[in-house]
Amino acid sequence: MLTTLASEIMTSPVVTIAADKPVSEAAALMLAKNIGSVVVVDADGQFTGLLSESKYLPEESVLPYLRQSVLRILGSELGDPENIEEVIRDTRNTLVDDAMQKDVKTVGPETHLAVIAKLMFGSGAHHVTVVEGGKPVGMISRHDLLRLFAESDQDPALS
Repeated sequence: MLTTLASEIMTSPVVTIAADKPVSEAAALMLAKNIGSVVVVDADGQFTGLLSESKYLPEESVLPYLRQSVLRILGSELGDPENIEEVIRDTRNTLVDDAMQKDVKTVGPETHLAVIAKLMFGSGAHHVTVVEGGKPVGMISRHDLLRLFAESDQDPALS
């Protein structure tokens, strides 16, 4: 029987940024909060997308993805990975709206853990935003799922 809900495992409140802010501000926010992504919201606080550190630094094992992402997301000519400093310099003022993922899937607070896990692992997502009434109310990361493995069997969320 499915019992653990998104609302029980999500991190809240969620860290947000406006779409009209520069990518450099988003990066500084992620570093200050020690998080891997920020939720992008419009002027009314409605969810519009997600900006993740993986968009800046994809895993080395997916070099074609790195080249494609940097070119598409940041709009610069990477060519050779040694040009990364130039790419960083040239894209600091790129707007979050131009760099964020807009087609990300979200879940509601009542979504069951099994559905969340299937969504994350099936899509390769590291973060899933929990949205209620169009507004972000929490974030679930792979780290949050890992935490479930570390908790004791006495945890009511897992019984």
